[in-house]
Order: sequence, then structure tokens, then C-alpha cells
Amino acid sequence: MSSIRQPSRLELTRLTSVAERLSREWHYLSAQEVLSEILNGNAFIKNPALVSSFGADSAVLLHMVSKLDTNAQIVFLDTGFHFSETLSYRDRLTKAFGLTNVRTVSVDPIAVKRLDPQRRLHLSAPDGCCQLRKVSVLDRHLRMNDAWISGQRRTQASTRSSVSVVEVDKARGKLKFNPLAHWSQSDVEAYKARYELPDHPLTTEGYLSIGCSPCTSVVKAGEDVRAGRWRDQPKLECGLHNRPTIIASSEHVA
Repeated sequence: MSSIRQPSRLELTRLTSVAERLSREWHYLSAQEVLSEILNGNAFIKNPALVSSFGADSAVLLHMVSKLDTNAQIVFLDTGFHFSETLSYRDRLTKAFGLTNVRTVSVDPIAVKRLDPQRRLHLSAPDGCCQLRKVSVLDRHLRMNDAWISGQRRTQASTRSSVSVVEVDKARGKLKFNPLAHWSQSDVEAYKARYELPDHPLTTEGYLSIGCSPCTSVVKAGEDVRAGRWRDQPKLECGLHNRPTIIASSEHVA
């Protein structure tokens, strides 16, 4: 389903060297300062994109970006299965933060007709559904970008415990940045409170990690934030982040 060009060994060597250098140089920078480096003319980063789900905690990173560059490229993957509340929240934050370059990228309808005509693929092959509606869509869009930004945090789930601020996405041949990698949930809530950021409408109902509606459920007390995703299935990630070919740089930003 995805036809991305595989980066050469030479390209990956260069990217790894850049990632290690940036990680050292940014070691003492705050999340806001890291974002400023990414968006405001770092010599190694020419065309970054922030990929946002407009989910439960997305307002934090989107707000930080808006304070630096309201025309920064922001990518929203429209899977065709989002809660209506998520689509409304996307529109609300876009307007509230004055964001002028939010790009909603949709799945290829021809691919959907061929691979999931009944919209039931998530029931029999959830990995295949995510590949169709998320991974391949992002692969296609990021061809024109040399780096991308995500809101991943180590405390979100056990699958994200080793997330670094600076990484190399080997599968796509891109630099990848997670400015909030070391933030706790308390850090997130404190930032929201400080700037009075609007909550996603579903968080008050117990949805603490919000993806596609068929595969998202309420999180129970004591569970990981992402426990409500793919409930009662071994699947833990959609595939955007957890490809085995994604490597972290050797240094971690504080």
C-alpha cells in the first residue's frame, strides 16, 4: 500500500550524524526552544511538518507552534473514522490559534474501494486498516518534507518509554522530532491551565487518547493513557511511530 522510496545507507548515515549533533546542541533547551529551532531556520531543517491528531493533548503543541509561526505546516490525517467531536475540535483550535496552514490529508478513495469497500477492515485486520488510512497517507504526504514533528511523550504508554526528542525515521528517510518527549501528564495539564487551552470535548467522558471512533474507548482508572485504543487487542500503536526501522539518536534532550 505504501510506495515510499527507501533511503540509501549513505542518506541514513548523514541523518544519524545530524540527529546526534542536534541532540547534543539542544540538550538543555525547553520544548518551546526546540520548536523554535525546528521552525525558525535551523540549517539542517528546511521543510518540517507537524503531524497532529487534534486529540486529547494536541492543543499544547499546536499552541506552542502558533506562538512561533501561525503558517507552520500542520498535517491532519482524515481517516474517515474520526469522531465528529475531533473534527469540530480541529476547526476550533485552528481558528483559536490563528493557524493558516492546516492541511487535512485524506485516504485515497480508490484504495479504500479496493481494500475496504465495506468499511469493516478494522474488525478483521486492524493493522491493515491503519496502514491504509494512516501510514500510507502520511508516507505519501511527507515525500515533500525533510522532517516531521509529533506530540509523542514517554509517559503515554509503555510502547513510548524510549521516545527521544531527536530521532531518525529510517523508513521514510526523515528527521523526526518529539519536543514533548520528556513531559509528564502533569506538565501537559499545567500548560493547558496556564494558557486556558480548550479541552477536546470527549476528555470529560473519559477518552484520554482519541483516535478513530471504532477503535477508541474510555480509559479506566489506573490504566495507561492509551489503554483505550484497540481495547482487548494486542495492537498498541497505529504504525505511524512504531516501525522497527525508526531509531533514536544517541543523545537525549533534557
